[in-house]
Amino acid sequence: MSTDPNNKLLDCIDGNAAACHVAYAMSETCFIYPITPSSAMAELADVWASQKRKNVVSNLPVTVTQMQSEGGASGALHGAAAAGALVTTFTASQGLMLMVPVMYKIAGELLPVVFHVAARQVASTSNSIFGDHSDVMATRSTGVCLLSSHSVQEVMDLALVSHVASLRGSLPVLHFFDGFQLSHEIQKVNVIPYSTMASLVDQSALERHRSRAINPTHPRVRSLLNGRDTLFQATEANNRYWMDFPAVVEQAMIDVARAAGRSTPYHLFEYKGAPDAERLIVLMGAGAQAVGECIDYLCARGEKVGCVAVHLFRPWSLQHFAAVIPKTTKAIAVLDRCREPGSLGEPLFLDVSSSIAMLRIPALVVGGRYGLGDKMFTPAMVKAVFDHIKNPSARHNFTVGINDDVTHLSLEVGPDINTVPVGTTQCIFWGLGSDGTVGANRVAISLIGKNTDLYAQGYFFFTAHKAGGVTMSHLRFGSKMITSSYPIVSDADYIACHQPSYISKFPLMIEPLKTGGVFLLNCTWSLEEVGSHIPAFMKRQIAQRRAKFFIINAHKISRETKLGGHINLIMQVCFFKLSQVMDFSNSLALLKQSIEQTYFKKGTEIIQQNKNAIDRAVSELFEVAYPDSWATETEKFVAKRVNCGEESEWINNVKFPADAMLGESLPVSAFSPLGVTPTGTTRFEKRGIATQVPVWNPNTCVQCATCSFVCPHAVIRPFLLTNEEATGFPGLECKPAKGIASKDLLFRIQVSPYDCTGCGVCIKSCPVPGTLSFAPIESVAEQQEPLWQYCSEKVSVKLNQAPLSSLKGTQLIQPLFEFCGACAGCGEAPYLKLLSSLFGERLSLGNAAGCSGAIAIAFPSSPYTKNKQSGWGPCLSNSLFENAAEFSLGTLQGHEALRDKLMHRIKDVLEDSTVLLSSELRNAFTKWLGDFTDSFASLSNSKLLSSLLEGEHTSNPVLAQIWKERDALPKIAHWAVGGDGWAYDIDFGGLDHVLSLGKEIKAIVLDTEVYSNTGGQKSKGSAKGSVSKFASGGHTQNKKDFGSIIMSYENVYVAQVALYANPMQTIRAFLEADAYPGSAVVICYCPCIEHGIEGDWVSQVKLAVASGYWPLYRYNPSLRAEGKNPLQLDSRAPTREVSEFIARENRFLRLTREHPETAALLHPQLVETTQRRFRTLQQRAAESSITTPSSTTTSTGH
Repeated sequence: MSTDPNNKLLDCIDGNAAACHVAYAMSETCFIYPITPSSAMAELADVWASQKRKNVVSNLPVTVTQMQSEGGASGALHGAAAAGALVTTFTASQGLMLMVPVMYKIAGELLPVVFHVAARQVASTSNSIFGDHSDVMATRSTGVCLLSSHSVQEVMDLALVSHVASLRGSLPVLHFFDGFQLSHEIQKVNVIPYSTMASLVDQSALERHRSRAINPTHPRVRSLLNGRDTLFQATEANNRYWMDFPAVVEQAMIDVARAAGRSTPYHLFEYKGAPDAERLIVLMGAGAQAVGECIDYLCARGEKVGCVAVHLFRPWSLQHFAAVIPKTTKAIAVLDRCREPGSLGEPLFLDVSSSIAMLRIPALVVGGRYGLGDKMFTPAMVKAVFDHIKNPSARHNFTVGINDDVTHLSLEVGPDINTVPVGTTQCIFWGLGSDGTVGANRVAISLIGKNTDLYAQGYFFFTAHKAGGVTMSHLRFGSKMITSSYPIVSDADYIACHQPSYISKFPLMIEPLKTGGVFLLNCTWSLEEVGSHIPAFMKRQIAQRRAKFFIINAHKISRETKLGGHINLIMQVCFFKLSQVMDFSNSLALLKQSIEQTYFKKGTEIIQQNKNAIDRAVSELFEVAYPDSWATETEKFVAKRVNCGEESEWINNVKFPADAMLGESLPVSAFSPLGVTPTGTTRFEKRGIATQVPVWNPNTCVQCATCSFVCPHAVIRPFLLTNEEATGFPGLECKPAKGIASKDLLFRIQVSPYDCTGCGVCIKSCPVPGTLSFAPIESVAEQQEPLWQYCSEKVSVKLNQAPLSSLKGTQLIQPLFEFCGACAGCGEAPYLKLLSSLFGERLSLGNAAGCSGAIAIAFPSSPYTKNKQSGWGPCLSNSLFENAAEFSLGTLQGHEALRDKLMHRIKDVLEDSTVLLSSELRNAFTKWLGDFTDSFASLSNSKLLSSLLEGEHTSNPVLAQIWKERDALPKIAHWAVGGDGWAYDIDFGGLDHVLSLGKEIKAIVLDTEVYSNTGGQKSKGSAKGSVSKFASGGHTQNKKDFGSIIMSYENVYVAQVALYANPMQTIRAFLEADAYPGSAVVICYCPCIEHGIEGDWVSQVKLAVASGYWPLYRYNPSLRAEGKNPLQLDSRAPTREVSEFIARENRFLRLTREHPETAALLHPQLVETTQRRFRTLQQRAAESSITTPSSTTTSTGH
């Protein structure tokens, strides 16, 4: 967006930017908290505030304040509005739910507050970050007015209407637009200048608002506690405000249109269609655009159809609604983008059906659901709805866009229809998460939009992986306004595949390509080789469409021009060359100009490297002259099939189709009503996203297993083999094992090439250079993949070969967390893998939302898996971001109740002489009771008991009951898991309380020092002097010292660890926390891509410890009873400088570059605070222990 907000211009922006452009101008203060997909609005507000951009109300920069949660943000909003300021916030989904109680208050007090909401699904059976209206509909009884935008242009215009009407009408407004579909869709829009917005600030209304403010100069009490004699009347006293508000909004729409130069104003209800329409669709949101396209298509063919798009949902205006309903209407389908189980219909349907009844219109009214979780809604689906209501007995409560083979509510959808304007160029890009494809496409849209007269649209799809997942960019360009609010389903002009492994995985990749369209493949194959690698089904698709087929080796160009493996620029050049959307020579000049602007601070060498890559992309782009015989290929896409026991059906019928991007067609019967899925499913993915993978050199390996320990994805592992196993597969190179209990075993390190992400952490951590080295995946995968399959499936796990307290011991057992969807080199995943290895068979995880959850619950994959021998393994669940600690406490106490019941039942059996028990079972019962509180002993005892009971439980009803309750035998380890944003911010109060109870609840804090999962926003874990989102001008506060706070209870085990820097201390802390008879928390340092680390992550973590930036310690209250100091400082006195640590991370360097004066102030303060805190730990660790009975009190729960 233009840096001058007063410029009236056409610009290519997304919905979040459009809303924030207006919200910033019309507000004096703003309270924020990150939540997808609304965070970008808050980020922009923070950036503009740091740049001192002025609003149009007070002509001062907006005060932007991040709160600890959305609940806190809403409370601050309430206070600021009550004080007479104009305020706003941005939120979605669960964040909006936390604001609901305060929304009642804000509305009841008639305060002009505006909530901008990127509407998103609220987690219920399943979680989703994608858009529908379930969150917004949950607020409809609060009194806050609800205004819906249906396109990116409307987001900007109606955002302004929201602010103008809210101030004039003295009511809060929730302005909402579909999350991702509009919040992240890029469109070419008319930007409203700030000068225009300034002219619409109603000064008399502003004065009225100020005069009502709470202020000691005119004291009064607001919100007295009414009794039953007066509450009813007091509540009804302000009815007039809602009665008058529709007219206020309508006038605001007229005024905004006039001031902004719009040809026609918006209306509360927009009608489109035949004037004598007989069939209508009524709906809200982005789906209205698809309905509009379909109406044009059907009306051109003589059908009498129309649509009412609802802008103002609350308050509902019967008068305005009646004015747009054609008198010829015979049938109405009301489409809601939410689901309200148990209701007669969804919210919009209830209002429409009531209105039609009150207006005495003799029309059939039925309701249906569409687009939940951003499910695509195409013109073909719209036509299916219109066809459905031709029938006088059309079914109510239908669904469209899915195949409901359970309750049979879904409509049958016909073939796709092309309603896109003639002359529109449609392009699809298949990329890899974090490969830069999406970012490059955003740049392309901006270049084309700003430098041509074409309209532009960009719509982006992501799989749920944190990184390395599939991205699909859908771009449209044309001379007419683009209203296609759905992905490209047919007649694509250009399709590019940026990852060669995709061609055999995704059978529908080039299905939308039109005849004569362009298909571009990035691959390492030459013109002579490529034909032998293209699968037959794709050859047929290419040839039958007479496609122009091009290839380029972008990875080779990237390596040789020193772009660090990034291919996005190279593929962007190919797009401009092949699509001809704009003049190619002009596009090259603009690309090179943008490179100079982007990298001018990094020097001429970097700039030239990028220009060289551009030139080589042009010269090394080749067209493939394929033979006509490709068109007659008969082989079809063959879906993968496995036989893995009882889960085979789910894997084959759900996971594999979803992995092949065929999830749109999965029927309802494929899903569990409980929302549960099997674990251990990532092993079937084999994504093959690394371009190079590590290769093991046995000659120099010292068998330390460090490589396996640090690997975030468990793709490199040590194996112990018998001689028979070692000779069971050709090419399996091994060496005599050392440092283990057995003397006759062999040792091998094996890599899973198709699961590796190519991060290189294993190579950087290896103590012997040359033992591990990178090789191109295509040169080793064919040999190494069968070896991996053999080792992982056929080689047995050799137990008790090394102590579990040793690094090697943790790696010679099966990890129960593998192949997660985390970023390459993720700093959080190794801790989760270690947790699963140590305690996995008895591990229950209560996961807060965040990266640790996102990498573990990305449907249809789960990296948590089962022990091969026992079938037991970690179970993962979550409630909300803000209550993971409380949820975990609940699972602990729920399990304890069941286990206590079983304990008493077993005691009764042992005391009852009439129950005949084998001596083995009696001894096992006795030992289980004796080891009741011992976690590790409980595990082995429970396995033995289960085995014995299986053979004896039929002999007695009491034993049969124990057999039924056997799930309660093991002492389960209950761990709450989350990041610093969870532990230090949104659930700090809950976690603090839960830990203070002294129960055996454990917590692991994965501290990345930002909100990693939502894009790197500031948390209370952020370092002073660092730059992050929500702290673009530098974080000014010290990092919260969470460990010291919790240590003050004196009965909670607390450890601070850094796995890359000191593996043994990390292992020791995990084991001690598990064994401690009370609450425990382990705080883990996690390097993150958001840090912008210059160099390798392993060295940087070691530097964090060596400089004292991240001290390692363990605080064990049990030691006090031994007369020892509970605090053990595991870090040595600093040997490196904090300034050296700062100088290697871009989050600190950015402040130096962009705000050098601020950096000169804050960075020395960070150094001083770090040194002072380390000295405090040294002093405390040096103190002699004083045994105090009250301080050693713990509660074990038993």
